[in-house]
Amino acid sequence: MAKIRTDALRYALLSLIVLLGGFVFNIFALSPLSHATAQNTLRNAFDTQVGLATAPTSERDYLGHLLPAGAPVALIEIPKLHISEVVVEGTDANTLRDGVGHRRDTVLPGQEGITVLFGRAWSYGGPFGDLGSLRAGDKIVTYTGQGKATFVVTGLRHAGDKGLGPVKAGTSTLVLTTAQGAFYTPTKVLRVDAQLQGKAFDSGARVTKWAAVPAEDRELAIDTTAPWWLALALLALMLVEIGGLWSLKRFGVAKTWLVFAPLLALTLIVTVEQATLLLPNLL
Repeated sequence: MAKIRTDALRYALLSLIVLLGGFVFNIFALSPLSHATAQNTLRNAFDTQVGLATAPTSERDYLGHLLPAGAPVALIEIPKLHISEVVVEGTDANTLRDGVGHRRDTVLPGQEGITVLFGRAWSYGGPFGDLGSLRAGDKIVTYTGQGKATFVVTGLRHAGDKGLGPVKAGTSTLVLTTAQGAFYTPTKVLRVDAQLQGKAFDSGARVTKWAAVPAEDRELAIDTTAPWWLALALLALMLVEIGGLWSLKRFGVAKTWLVFAPLLALTLIVTVEQATLLLPNLL
């Protein structure tokens, strides 16, 4: 009995170490690769839409369907920071893995009104990690289905600073939003304001209003559905481990490794991915 308890404790400790190691490996090694892969796919899709004149100019696509989370809507370039990033619709933690996110209740870049974009500071490529180094006068360029828009940074806002005033007719304001704080420990939000140079494009219709923006799509939010999926992923991982231990004793190392190694890797990846959704969306 004592040996069984010792073995169980040893396996539980080993599982915890593997899980934590997988989490750290995912954040620091796999997340940049995941982001780069997603950006490549999104860029191809957006370029195709622009070429076919089907790129979205509102919250709906050219067929009238509401844009799904993660759909490419624009391209943003910040020369000073060497950033060229496809912007996707939505700002929840899952969507921001792929790229800079556009808050649904705001207009697209270059349109009359205010555009709010979210970007991660560290994980998944950290596209907005250096926003704090921008200064008044720096240029930001965006491309949408309506064309190119050039913005000039007017200032940075930190927690507690006065918000933006009303936007004048025919103008467009761009607000870039990210996390601020020590490395991987966000404590507040940083906003960079920029003003369009020239006349704004016509604004596309917005179905979503500010009050309807889900909690998980706001600054430093976590995915509220993640705990449930994480619990299921952990259960699946535990069952695979139990099955593997049983198989090890019954069939030996070779057969167990052949069958359970892929299952263990798959459930571990799913578990780690769900765990990252519990982190703030701007991290």
